[in-house]
Amino acid sequence: MRRLPIYLLIDVSESMVGENIRMMQDGLEQLVRTLRTDPYALETAHLSIIAFAGKARTLTPLVELVQFYPPRLPIGSGTSLGVAMNHLMDEIERNVQRTTAEVKGDWRPIVFLMTDGKPTDDIEAALARWTQRFASRVSLVGIGVGRHASLAALQRFTETVISLETGEPADFKRFIDWISRSVSSQSRSVSMSREGGLSLAKFDDDIMKKIDDIAKATVVDEDFVIIAGKCQTTKLPYLIKYERFSAMFNVPGMKNPGTYHLVGVYPMERDYDDLSDTRALARTISTDKLIGMPGCPHCGNRFGMALCSCGQVMCVSGPGTATCPSCDLELEMEACDDDFDVGRARG
Repeated sequence: MRRLPIYLLIDVSESMVGENIRMMQDGLEQLVRTLRTDPYALETAHLSIIAFAGKARTLTPLVELVQFYPPRLPIGSGTSLGVAMNHLMDEIERNVQRTTAEVKGDWRPIVFLMTDGKPTDDIEAALARWTQRFASRVSLVGIGVGRHASLAALQRFTETVISLETGEPADFKRFIDWISRSVSSQSRSVSMSREGGLSLAKFDDDIMKKIDDIAKATVVDEDFVIIAGKCQTTKLPYLIKYERFSAMFNVPGMKNPGTYHLVGVYPMERDYDDLSDTRALARTISTDKLIGMPGCPHCGNRFGMALCSCGQVMCVSGPGTATCPSCDLELEMEACDDDFDVGRARG
């Protein structure tokens, strides 16, 4: 039986933390539930989930729908699109059967690449490899999630780029339903032995639009500040997420224009480091640009933005003795009225 390989290449960088990653997790469960009701998809579709941040990892290898179980999506530091595309191409080379003179191979793979940011690595080598060896035999759908996604970067890999501008769970469910209908449509097409191109479902114009002109793909930078902290008690990581105030909130005479407001603080698991970019954090930001200081989501310590001399952001309960969870240095913490610089995660 010829398979229809479907790859979901999902950005799990720090900017996805919070509601976005929850919606994506729920979306995977919705996707597989829906596809299992389609006899054409059950017959041909095989799914694989690849997550990427600073690194890329296959969470679920290519498997038929009846054996597919939605994996837990991790979070990592960085948005290495070049690394992700190379990992995807390696997976396709290993697992997709090509047609030869002796055997009919798998159907043309479909890749749904979803990202909410812009690349933090050099994509040129991956782009050259993709263009030379994969673009003609793989259908890639690039999906920019939210207003901060770099649609221009996606358009360098594919002409099929979609902007999804929504943050509402109900709208995200409609988007996942569109993916389900697109997979079903393609499954039906290949089941009827049609060798045609990509068969996508009709776009939901209320929440999606296809980007046809690269001039429309605006690159937006510096929209988020992500601070990676570590719990002093459990030594587990957490992420503090800030978003830039929009222009409408900039008030003349405001002391600190270009500030960021606190969105939330999110507990991470130990596997946060597994997908994170290990290069040193060279970017910093002054705390006078950050509005709102959270506590620790793991142990409940009141202050989640204490800083060790090694550069590690950590939590403390207040003034007094503390031990850095990264370098084990014993510190005497005290309240500080002055602003200080903290390292920014890659997002």
